[in-house]
Amino acid sequence: MSTNNGFGPPPPPYSFVGSSRLSPPQSVCPSLPAYHAGLSLGYGGPSPSQLPNPLLSGGFPGVLQTIRPPVQQPPSMTTDDQFLCQNETTAVQRPEFELRPEDVVVPIMGMIGAGKSTFVSLLADCQNAALGHILKGSTRDVEVYPYQVDRKTRVLLVDTPGFIGTNRSDINTLRSVANFFCLTFSNNVKTAGIIYLHDITAKRMDGAAKRNLRMLRKLCGATNLSKVIMTTNKWGNLGELHDGVSREKQLRDCYWRSMLSRGSTAMRHTGSRRSAEQIVKALLHKRQPIVLEIQREMGLHNQQLSNTAAGRELYADMERDRQRYAGELVALRQEFDEALRRKDSEYGHALRGTKAQLQEKIELLEERMRAPRVDFHRLKPETNERELGKKKNFGRTALGIGVGAILGLTTGIFI
Repeated sequence: MSTNNGFGPPPPPYSFVGSSRLSPPQSVCPSLPAYHAGLSLGYGGPSPSQLPNPLLSGGFPGVLQTIRPPVQQPPSMTTDDQFLCQNETTAVQRPEFELRPEDVVVPIMGMIGAGKSTFVSLLADCQNAALGHILKGSTRDVEVYPYQVDRKTRVLLVDTPGFIGTNRSDINTLRSVANFFCLTFSNNVKTAGIIYLHDITAKRMDGAAKRNLRMLRKLCGATNLSKVIMTTNKWGNLGELHDGVSREKQLRDCYWRSMLSRGSTAMRHTGSRRSAEQIVKALLHKRQPIVLEIQREMGLHNQQLSNTAAGRELYADMERDRQRYAGELVALRQEFDEALRRKDSEYGHALRGTKAQLQEKIELLEERMRAPRVDFHRLKPETNERELGKKKNFGRTALGIGVGAILGLTTGIFI
């Protein structure tokens, strides 16, 4: 698979690992520059063997990893598998990656398994056969890969983790995604819109799928829905095409109806590179960048994550789970009492174990709902001294300063 530009290989991707330790931006420039006109898609470029490998996650949580000039490896360590294996245990130096004022962020969102990493791998200027799948738990991180559209415009494809319905994991996912969006916003890197992927082979919209859809709307904001492309994926995996057509109609008429009525676009991704290019190009042709709702809430209004629309939605989901578990617990207690009256000791013992599991779930949920609501201002003094020495770097990244220069923006407390 060749790259999509003829101007030499661009810098490699970087990974952003979500964390609660990220301070809100010290200053914000809400006036974002306009897009470059005349986007074009070229072909050719270096072969895959000439491309640098993607920088793998594994640095300090919440910090964009500093990338340095590469170090030559001995011949015995030149294969992709050996190189990637080495990355899991040792720090590997890379060419410097720089943010640019003309960079355009395009988040790829959707459930785990919707095909986000595969979609990104079709376009990423730095390619690897195991892109997005090589690291255990890599879907828990926000991973960014550059895609050079033309000589002026480089798109940063953001492979975001999905919300899986496990409350502890979803809280971390929300923190990770919110931290990254606020980082790009504070550095005046514009967002073109969002590509949302849905697996068309899924036979129904389960709870996790609905949660991902709700979180998309809360993170994006109602005023930005015209910059969202709802994309059905994995059409080639269907047994019968008419099954996919029927599911697509249900999505349009039911689950996506309100978003489409507010300007969102529905498209099909066939799995090819050309299809992925067309979807990204359709988003870029909408021209005007957007300020996501989560960026407006946290970047402009300095709200705590738990008080944002996305945070409130996640807590509402957790409260619904808690109430469901509590209802099941009440029913189990009644069954347990009935078993005791019947002197059915074996059934009562089984119920006792189930009751203990439900009680544990309820207690865990309540703990998770309390923990992220720690007052930001009470924790902020821990980072004041560190931030004072690094404020001078703020605002320079838009001029092409390397990622290492913005570490001061990513090491504070960020709830």
